[in-house]
Amino acid sequence: MDLSTVKSVSPNKKLFKKILALLFSILVIVVSFIVLNNANEAAKDTVEVLKVSQSGGIPAYVALTDKQIKKYAIIRKEYTEDMILAEDLPSVTDKFTKYYLRDGSILYKDQLMEEKPLQNEWLYELGEEHEVLTLPYNFLEAGGDILMPGDKVRIRVSFEQEVPDSSGNPNAFVSTRTQMKTEVLFDSIEVRDMLNSSSHSIYEVYKEVLKLSEDKRQEVMKSNDFLKSIQPRSLLLEGTREQIDKFAKYNGYDGKKYLITILSRKNSQVILDQLPTLQREVESWINTTN
Repeated sequence: MDLSTVKSVSPNKKLFKKILALLFSILVIVVSFIVLNNANEAAKDTVEVLKVSQSGGIPAYVALTDKQIKKYAIIRKEYTEDMILAEDLPSVTDKFTKYYLRDGSILYKDQLMEEKPLQNEWLYELGEEHEVLTLPYNFLEAGGDILMPGDKVRIRVSFEQEVPDSSGNPNAFVSTRTQMKTEVLFDSIEVRDMLNSSSHSIYEVYKEVLKLSEDKRQEVMKSNDFLKSIQPRSLLLEGTREQIDKFAKYNGYDGKKYLITILSRKNSQVILDQLPTLQREVESWINTTN
């Protein structure tokens, strides 16, 4: 039997591969068409939100106007519930920004607040039984730039006190001599704020800088004027009436000197921890200029 005739009847392997390649190509085209069609449909399903339109962005603590923001369409899949819808425009105008908002960024609900924050707002939260004491000090001797508003400190006072200087003879004239004595003035008292050499609140200085755009903020923070403005010269201490009365007693002594030590931050709420990014920037500029 001639087998060559049988081989000629069997399918050609190359033809089979060509058919598979053609089928695969058709499948790719069909899948691509479906994906593109779905993407096109998704692009048509949009949601209108609000975004910043003001050139240079919007500073912190500024009341929003409809001229500073505009409507912007995004794909529904990109929308999240914390974004502000365009239909809510009337309800967000006149609200205040919590911090600087970059130009072109989408507005979120947690970026706005109803009222402008008060200066030195902690004074409004001060209990009626508490008072605020201003204590001048040398910041290089009390933690330098480590000590911050919100820290708790222990303060000792050294003062001159006259003590008897007798020879032991009961009939002799009793003279006196001056002796230095040290006592704990405040075992624990909170630093609510600090004042710079111009008697301005350092925390308020930080807040003012935070209102600026990022570029402007970095420019300001590089300046020597800013670095001087955040160097404390006095502490604002919150204490009870009894603590303040005790301070008044020792403050009248001659030759008095105060020793300030920083206590653990375990149960403290340091104010500048609320501004970690700004604090890191400040530290970087200080390190650069030193």
